[in-house]
Amino acid sequence: MTVLVTRGWPGAKRTATELRARGIDPIIAPVLDINFRARIEVDLTGVQALVFTSGNGVRAWGPRRPERDLPVYTVGDSTAADARKAGFRKVLSANGDIHDLAALIKRKVKPQNGALLHVRGIHVAGDLAGALKADGYQVRDVIGYGAVAVDALREDAIAAILCGAPVAVLIHSARGAKTFLDLVRKFGLQAWLKAVTAYGISANALKPLENAGFAELVAAAHPSEEALLDLLVHPMELAPLGDAS
Repeated sequence: MTVLVTRGWPGAKRTATELRARGIDPIIAPVLDINFRARIEVDLTGVQALVFTSGNGVRAWGPRRPERDLPVYTVGDSTAADARKAGFRKVLSANGDIHDLAALIKRKVKPQNGALLHVRGIHVAGDLAGALKADGYQVRDVIGYGAVAVDALREDAIAAILCGAPVAVLIHSARGAKTFLDLVRKFGLQAWLKAVTAYGISANALKPLENAGFAELVAAAHPSEEALLDLLVHPMELAPLGDAS
């Protein structure tokens, strides 16, 4: 089975490295380009902690801001590892999704002690600020990067789909899923989706692909990179959402 990695750089490289360590040589075909802002200008007065919901948020902050003393809360372990690598000393991971992150913050952070600064992209999944503000938390946002849809699928990815052999597409976000489907339609590949299975980091990430003609949509049991990649190594543990026809 051919495996397509569709997330943007540099995350795509990390996923490909993990796949190769598991004996799978993927095609790297990002459908989103990650563009970081040249500067991050923000006043940290009254901020008690930073919040990162993706590794790209950490990569946006890392070379552009010197502050490393504030506690950091992350949505998952991979983002937490990025934060520690960037030099943050106190990092707590929700090891889950936005809801798990909100729950972690509510357990560990007192709203009266100051604001939370969410370092994020232009597009975000879920409403973390809404979930926290309802309980009295002050959440500030700073945009560190944007994800721009690419104009075309890579030729080797198109060739893999057109050959008709089984293809696995890894989906890390709902926006990535929508962009992949838009490109499939742009290049007239819909008829070949019957041999393509989409594996998503969560059921929500796969929603844009429902009823699109994929052989199957399969969500990871847990919203983490490890759980997503485990789907390919342990197919007997798949939890299919059903086909998309």
